[in-house]
Amino acid sequence: MLNLRLTLESGQTFIYYTIDEMIVIINGNDVMMLTDDLKMFESYNDNIKRFFRLDDDIELINSSINKDKIIGEAISHFKGLRILRQDPFQALISFICSSNTSIRNIKMMLNNLVNRFGERIEWNGYEFRLFPTVDRLARAEIDELRSCGLGFRAVYVRDASKMVLNMLDFEELKSMDYNEAKAHLMILKGVGDKIADCVLLFALEHLESFPIDRWIWRILSSYGLDTKNYKIASENMRSYFGRYAGYAQQYLYCYARMFY
Repeated sequence: MLNLRLTLESGQTFIYYTIDEMIVIINGNDVMMLTDDLKMFESYNDNIKRFFRLDDDIELINSSINKDKIIGEAISHFKGLRILRQDPFQALISFICSSNTSIRNIKMMLNNLVNRFGERIEWNGYEFRLFPTVDRLARAEIDELRSCGLGFRAVYVRDASKMVLNMLDFEELKSMDYNEAKAHLMILKGVGDKIADCVLLFALEHLESFPIDRWIWRILSSYGLDTKNYKIASENMRSYFGRYAGYAQQYLYCYARMFY
C-alpha cells in the first residue's frame, strides 16, 4: 500500500508539482507522473517501484518497530507512508539546501537549480527539466548558485558537488556500515549529523538511520530522552527501534507534526 500525498509531504523530497491533475516527481535523471489514486503512473526511466521502495516488506517492518503506544498510534494513523529511495546526489544537495530554512524555501532553491542547470527533456507531450548533474553543479560559479536563492549554502553545494565528482562514491557508502558511511558524508562542508542521517536514510539504504529535526525533538521526551545531544539521542533511538529505525522516525515525524 502507498499513500502518495502522505509520503511526498513527509519531508523526504522536495521537487514535485502538479500538471493537468498529474503529480510530477523529479528524481535525478528520472521523471515520474502519477495520479493521487495511483490508477495511472508512468516513469521516464521505469523507476517508480524502486523509488517508493515497494519491494520493502512493510508489514514486517511495522511489526518490528511497533514497540510502544506512541509508535503504534503513528503506524495506525499514517498507513501507506513509505521511505523513498532517492537519487543520492539530489538527496545530498536537497538536504544541504534544507539547512536553517523552511520547506517552502527548500523547494524554491531546488526548483531554481533545476530550471537553471537541469537538462531539458520532452516526454509524454510535456517539457521537463531533470535534476542537475554532478559535473554541472561542480562547474557552477558561486554567483550563479547564489542567484538561485542558496545564500551561504552556495559554497557548500559547489564543494559537495566537486567531492562527489572526484572522490565520494555513493555505491561504496551503501555498502559501508552506518557509522563509517556517516563519517564519510560528514567530511563535506555543510553536512552535519542531521543532513548526513537524512541522506543515509532516504538515498543510501541505511534504514537504521534516525534523523532528528525540531519535530522529532518534541517527541523524544515521551521516550524519556531529555538530552539535547544529537548523537546520544539518535543512537538511543536506533538501538531501541533496531534495523528499521528510519521507518519509525518517519512515522514519528508525521505524528509530531500533527499532534505536538
